[in-house]
Amino acid sequence: MTGQNAAENARAEMARAQEALRACEVLLRESLFNDAISDAYYACFHAVRALLFTLGQEPRSHRGALHLFNLHFVRTGRLDARHLAALARAQYDRVSADYGASRRFSREEAEEELAAARELVTAAQLLLAGTSPPD
Repeated sequence: MTGQNAAENARAEMARAQEALRACEVLLRESLFNDAISDAYYACFHAVRALLFTLGQEPRSHRGALHLFNLHFVRTGRLDARHLAALARAQYDRVSADYGASRRFSREEAEEELAAARELVTAAQLLLAGTSPPD
């Protein structure tokens, strides 16, 4: 991956993250909480991929993205560990929301996931802009 290609991929991933946040908000308004949970996760996932692309890293799986995010952004102190915890929780909840036929998420749970996703996406945007996110 070239530097220019990495930057273009990072921009595209951040656009997808923003789109997923908007979709989550719409789904919350429509009381589609399981789908909102799923989109909150994808907002986080795309933001994390954007960050990783800037390092020339291209995760091959969702689990790989979580691992590389931890390795390159949390363990190095560039981002707070709460973002890793939010990503891991969102990943787990997304699987439950998408595949757990009997699992129904509440409005409050979906709102919490959206808030955590917004924080992670904002932190990623700040890093991409060259600004350190607040702890």
